[in-house]
Amino acid sequence: MTSTTNNLSLSDLRLFAQQTLTMLSEQDVPDTLEAHASRDRVQTLAGELASRLDAPVTIGVVGEYSVGKSLLLGTLLGKPDLLPVEAAPSTGNITVLELTRGAPGSATAVSSTTDITFLDEERLAACVGAILGELVATLDAKHPKLGAREMLGGYNPVTDPRGWAPFEAWYPRLWPSGTGPVAHETISAAHRDAVTELCRIRDAALSQQDLLGKPIGVATDSIRAALVLEAARRTPQTPPKRTVQPFDMAQLKQDRTAPDALRRAFPLIERVTQRVTLSPDHWDIGGLTAEEHTVRLLDFPGIGAAGSYGRDTFLSRRELVNVHTILLVLSASRAESEGASAFWDMLTEDGRQPQALASAALVAANAFDLAKPPALSQYPHGPLPLEKLLPHAAEINGVHVYGNKFVAQREDGIVVVSSVSAIRAHQLPYTATSPETRDRIRAALRDLDPPGTRRWEPIAARLAAADPANAWTPRLRAYDEDGGITRLRTLIENHVRRHGLAQKLERAQSSHRKLSRELSVLRGHVRRAGGGGRSEEYRELSQKLTEFRRLLDRMLPALHALRDGGPPGEPDGGPGEEPGGRPPRRGETAEAVRDEVFDWREWQELLGRAERDRHHLVPRSEPPSSEGIPLRRRPGRAAAPAGTAVSGAAAGGAGAAGGDGASADSSETFLDKFRSLIDRRTDEGRDQLRTWFENWAAYWREEFAPLRAWMAEEATDAALSELFTRLRGSARKADHQLDHLWTALDPVTATERIAELLSAPGPTPGDQEARFPARSPHALPWHHRMPLLDPQSEERERHPLLVVQLRQHTADAAARLVTEYLGRTLTLIEKDLVDLYTKAGEYLPAETEVRPPRPSFPPAGAPHDGGDEAAEPDQPIDVLIRAWSTD
Repeated sequence: MTSTTNNLSLSDLRLFAQQTLTMLSEQDVPDTLEAHASRDRVQTLAGELASRLDAPVTIGVVGEYSVGKSLLLGTLLGKPDLLPVEAAPSTGNITVLELTRGAPGSATAVSSTTDITFLDEERLAACVGAILGELVATLDAKHPKLGAREMLGGYNPVTDPRGWAPFEAWYPRLWPSGTGPVAHETISAAHRDAVTELCRIRDAALSQQDLLGKPIGVATDSIRAALVLEAARRTPQTPPKRTVQPFDMAQLKQDRTAPDALRRAFPLIERVTQRVTLSPDHWDIGGLTAEEHTVRLLDFPGIGAAGSYGRDTFLSRRELVNVHTILLVLSASRAESEGASAFWDMLTEDGRQPQALASAALVAANAFDLAKPPALSQYPHGPLPLEKLLPHAAEINGVHVYGNKFVAQREDGIVVVSSVSAIRAHQLPYTATSPETRDRIRAALRDLDPPGTRRWEPIAARLAAADPANAWTPRLRAYDEDGGITRLRTLIENHVRRHGLAQKLERAQSSHRKLSRELSVLRGHVRRAGGGGRSEEYRELSQKLTEFRRLLDRMLPALHALRDGGPPGEPDGGPGEEPGGRPPRRGETAEAVRDEVFDWREWQELLGRAERDRHHLVPRSEPPSSEGIPLRRRPGRAAAPAGTAVSGAAAGGAGAAGGDGASADSSETFLDKFRSLIDRRTDEGRDQLRTWFENWAAYWREEFAPLRAWMAEEATDAALSELFTRLRGSARKADHQLDHLWTALDPVTATERIAELLSAPGPTPGDQEARFPARSPHALPWHHRMPLLDPQSEERERHPLLVVQLRQHTADAAARLVTEYLGRTLTLIEKDLVDLYTKAGEYLPAETEVRPPRPSFPPAGAPHDGGDEAAEPDQPIDVLIRAWSTD
């Protein structure tokens, strides 16, 4: 299909979806299985596009289980007990909260009726197939003798006429009581847990009576049975037995039977929808629920909870693709979260560009009330740069590092919060929680500082003194104000207003791209069935190959600029200027390395000694003294060096650095720090290059996706083979060049080669020592072992300017070593990529060469003027594609 524009508005895309559905009602489809399957895919994708266009702006709240996600969401909305809040993993279904603005003076309230949507048979089969397929794949790889693939490969108990019987005959061999060929001790409990989960789904599916695919309204008071996970249980010691307890719609609607029926129905529930009327006194959402800004919140089950991992993952994957804003809730005490990373991986699987994904993300670091301000004894007063705070504040450092991973350094996308602090600040009730939860909240409230205490203000003020624009000062002050909940609301409001429609458009454009590709496939089926002329076929070849060349013309200048030193060394120009993003800049890397060297405390120690010296020279260290009372080592410590005693030098006497162990008196100390810095910075540089390439490859893979889908078609391959064989003179050359073009259309295929280049060792210890600007090991001029010189020489050798020069030379040497290594690695990456895509450009035929072959002898009655074949009549699909084409 000829490319359609990527700059369509929401109204344009809505019209495109409508016209596509109209075209399908008019288009005759060839009577082949492939053509009808393609038509069905077009219809599904057009429906998906229309659905995404009509959907409200959606905020997904995600995170690992038990990070306080549900309590935070309830507190955000002014009702902490809105959702189940328990110590164990609680939320076990996707909960949709549809928000409306309440009357002034009213409290946040939930409607008396809640809607439950059950999986239909198709989605149930897909869910079971996903869990069973993963189980079969992992077991077959580790224990092939269990015969998982042989007995269950390609089998789905929901759709198979045999039902669950083959599964039930096979799975007992995973337990000790079974007669399987593998010792049960070697089989992971995770595999038995997956089987147990499938058995729960089986029991629910066999127990339900005419509920699949149907919505049902139930009393909100009963709904917790559909939301709360059962208490985590140990892996069963024996194979689970089939348990069928029928339930129907009537039981779900009766107050007396609803809780038990909902518990049995739990594995079949796809989502729960609650309507929440929000108190405008707590959060006035009037500006967010305008015509184009209808908002809903989705509370996702925490990934990793026992007993429902496979089902939760399947349901989350289906819903996350339609989410516009993602609020990741991390634990402030352990910000590195496998659950958040798992959600992030799901989001990338729908083809979202890294930049679009980062702009859609917000991060809330929860339970920040457990974080304590560090003592900072090394920096007790004055301005406090953030880089000096981070090594001493574990929670702040964790949020800074891992929060920025998701928002791509967009500091305004991160907030630190505490539900407990917000509950106290806003006097929010939590009476509907369980007694255990109420006791936990009360205990946490007792542990808070007295009201009015601003525990983070001293650090916030010192950070502001060092850098008024730093992000942590307003973040910490907002936390001191009310647990950060007002800042979180403001963050969401601003994000929805600024990015809500943009994210909605990005989701719709993703559907549009998939629909355009499938329309191309369907048109191919229609043309082949109609015996379309070769001129039309070659016209499409010409259009597609020209599109390929246009993409190469966009890509190659940016790749060449890497070798020429353009993007990595030039001033910042914003992350979106280069297609696919920019690699780390050599200038920025060098500056960061120099800054780190300048921050070494040894420089400050030496310059401080010079400042306190009456001659303003770096004073010599004093030798260790053998006089005085011998020091004793603390229990469990190695013995102290012989002769060590309490003396003026050892106790920190004036001008002393402490003898042989003085850290700033020997070049060996600086060389050790130099080596450590080089090794760490080269590792970080590799990681940055790897991340850049992954983002670059993902961007270009998406750009090439329509061409890749087109080239994968059998008819396209035949036409290209014919064209290239005719132009190149042999089938062997044609195959080689077409294989090269096919490889170029998927940049991810270069990953293995790039990984090989990135695994090259960094600067060796010999290289590091050779570039270090001082001999090592070697005493520096202010070491007590250095011979005493004449006064002029002493002044020259121990002048603080020497310290400043050594610091500058060390910083420059470190920056050069790191950037030279990264520059060489980037040059090798660039060379391989440029070679691949330059050669692809050379293999593409010129536009004038893409013509159908002329027949040796014109058929009888055919015109002999060399004109094109008679044009085929337009089909509805041709009219649609031409109307929306950019060509």
